[in-house]
Amino acid sequence: MILIFRAGPGLEGRSIVALFGVGLIGRAILKALRVSQSDIETLLPLSWNCAETRRVDLDRVTQAISDSATGCRPLVRVDVVWAAGRAGFAAGYEELRVEVDALKDVIGWTRMLAGRLRNTPINFHMLSSAGGLFEGQRFVERLTAPCPKRPYGESKMAQESIVNDLRRDLNVHVYRPSSVYGFNGIGGRSGLLSTLMENAYKQAPSRIFGGLETVRDYVLSSDIGQFVVDKIDRPLRESGVFLLASGKPTSVSEMIWIASKVVGRPLYLKLDVRPSNANHITYRSCSLPKGWSPTDLETGVRQVARQLLLSFQSGGAP
Repeated sequence: MILIFRAGPGLEGRSIVALFGVGLIGRAILKALRVSQSDIETLLPLSWNCAETRRVDLDRVTQAISDSATGCRPLVRVDVVWAAGRAGFAAGYEELRVEVDALKDVIGWTRMLAGRLRNTPINFHMLSSAGGLFEGQRFVERLTAPCPKRPYGESKMAQESIVNDLRRDLNVHVYRPSSVYGFNGIGGRSGLLSTLMENAYKQAPSRIFGGLETVRDYVLSSDIGQFVVDKIDRPLRESGVFLLASGKPTSVSEMIWIASKVVGRPLYLKLDVRPSNANHITYRSCSLPKGWSPTDLETGVRQVARQLLLSFQSGGAP
C-alpha cells in the first residue's frame, strides 16, 4: 500500500491518502493524485495472505500517520482508498475469501484510526464492480438491485455490505465501475482490450471468453482514477454509491474492430465453443453521477495503444 502526504493551496494543513491496491485502477488513482497536490509518497508493505503479518503492517501505517499528525502542519483529513483485489472475474470462493479477509482487517484498522484521530475527518472509498454485481442484467439504473451470477459478484456484494457498516461513523463512497480497460504494464493482469492489443504486437492469439455479440460497457481506468480523486479533493458531506459506466454498450466484435483499426495489425482470435463470460451487461446513462465524464471508446483505445507501444519501445519491441 502507499501513503500519500499532501499539502496544497486548498488545505490549511496536511491531508493523507492511504491507498490500498495499485493495480489497474489503483495506479490510475495514484497518477491522478500525483497531478493534484501530492507531496510525499511512502510505500509500506501489506501482507495479503497472512493476517498476523498484516496486523503488524497496519500498525506501521498507523505509526506513519500518527507521526504526520504530530508534525508542524496539522492533519486536516485522511482518505482511505480500497482498490485492492487479486481475484479475477472467474475466481473461486477460496481466492475471494482471502480478499474479503484483507478488507475486513483494513475496515477494522480504519475504525481504530478514527477513534485515535477523533478531530480529523476520515473518508472511506471502495472500488467495487458493476460487472460483478449486475452480470446478465440490462438497462441497469442507480436503484437496480444487484443479482450476481458467480462467486466474484457475490464477493463484491459482501464487501460492499462490510464497508457500508462504516456509514454510521464515517463518510463512505462506493464506486461501481463497469468493464474497465487501460494500460496496466507489461505482465500485469489484462482485460479484453489490453490482451488484444498486446497479442497483436506479439502476433499471438487472444482467447475470447465471451461471444462476439456479447454487449458490455467499457470505461477507461484513468477516468475512474480522476473521478475518485475529485471526490477526495472535494469531499462530499454524505456517503454515496457511484455507477461509473459510459451508458454506451459495445459488442465484443465492435471492440475487436476498434482495436484492430487503432493498432493497424491483424488480431488473432481463439473463440471458445462454450464461452464462459457471454452475459450482456448494460446501464442507463441517466443513472451516471454528476461530474462523471467518460472518454469515448475509440479515443480511450488510442491512449492505451500509445502507452502499450511506448512500453514495448522502452523495453525492446517484441
